[in-house]
Amino acid sequence: MTDILILGATGLTGQRIIQYLASHPQRTSFSLAIGVRSQSQDASLRKSLGLDESVQVLQLDVADYAQVEAAVRNAKVVINAVAPYWLSGTNVVRACTVHGKRYVDCNSEPYYVRRIIDDFDYFATKTGAVIVPSCGLHSLPADITVYLANRTLKSVYGPQTQLGLSQSFYRGSATPSDGSLATIVNMIEAMPRNRIEESFRDYALSQVRGAPSPPKQLVAPVPFSSGAQYGTTWAMAYTHRSVVQRSFGVSQYMLDNARVLFGGKAEKEKQEAFRPLAYGRTFSYAEYFVPGSGSYLSTALYSAVFAAVFGLLLFAPIRWIAKFFLPKQGGISSDDELHNGSLELTNYTAAASFPGRVAKTTMWGKGGASYILTAYMVSECALGLLLDDASLPASARPGGVLTPATALGDVIVRRLEGTGKVRFESEVVSVDKESRKER
Repeated sequence: MTDILILGATGLTGQRIIQYLASHPQRTSFSLAIGVRSQSQDASLRKSLGLDESVQVLQLDVADYAQVEAAVRNAKVVINAVAPYWLSGTNVVRACTVHGKRYVDCNSEPYYVRRIIDDFDYFATKTGAVIVPSCGLHSLPADITVYLANRTLKSVYGPQTQLGLSQSFYRGSATPSDGSLATIVNMIEAMPRNRIEESFRDYALSQVRGAPSPPKQLVAPVPFSSGAQYGTTWAMAYTHRSVVQRSFGVSQYMLDNARVLFGGKAEKEKQEAFRPLAYGRTFSYAEYFVPGSGSYLSTALYSAVFAAVFGLLLFAPIRWIAKFFLPKQGGISSDDELHNGSLELTNYTAAASFPGRVAKTTMWGKGGASYILTAYMVSECALGLLLDDASLPASARPGGVLTPATALGDVIVRRLEGTGKVRFESEVVSVDKESRKER
């Protein structure tokens, strides 16, 4: 039985995940296997990544369910880095669900997540499978900073505290991965328009609705900023919002339906476990990117350029030209490209129960390309599910299609901070900027 199986080993993200896990400080605590499509890829990967014989290599094609099932049956946790997921991810999730396994991926495709929720969420609760999509740069930072904001506010004001408007502002120089860019092109070319529209609707992935999301703002002021700074709606905002709202929905649903789900005898105990995790029905979420200096002019210009580029990609000849500029699968970037960039995400979440009180939560990440930060995140999610079972939150216990926040919670916060590449800080601020730091 293999502890961790990695699929998608030949892509940039997959290679970085393998390298990270193969040299992990806890390497002696888990066994590792990778899936490749041919024997020639086996030899090539071993040589290029310097893998020893302790890493098992399996030959399989994710398009062949029988091959996938045979590999998954003998693994405890599966990392799927094969993108686009809409085209190649379902067989892996199906096999993990059937056999009650734990699964993580780094997808940024809410229409794919909607499909696996519809097809496998209920089934997974019956087999005990824990399916956790979107564990990479898209959308773990947004999901976990809101989770920490909720924890911070409730540590100060009590578990009954209801959240209000939650706003995230991204800054940074991390560049998109090959899989992310391929996903955007695939969405435009291959996805039915109605599927895209459904998956980007408010609370599309949530079984519970909170307050409506605020109207889209092309230029939004950054709260509590020193000097006027602004953010704008960006490409990943709706993807991240869908995962954050899924976290809201999972915990709120379990709190509201504890008697039905767990029986009358366990109702009070379960409500006490889920109340600190639930955001409350007054919760809403919005997200922005702060370009450059964050001035009004630079933000408005970024918004206009982004709208123009996305509009051009709707035309097939432009997409055909753009494909020549996409990163090549399997390439290895230089150390400067990998390590000299950064990401900063600051979330401001209001306490609806205590007007004027806001949790300011910041995540800093070090890594120049998005697949580097993604490799840290998805690997530590997998290790958390494998090695830290006793510390997982109550929302992970029933299984199902979950999120980083509902499946891992504090476990992934501790693990990411332990890498030395990611740091979190959360504090309560009021309108007069008095603060109480929580971590």
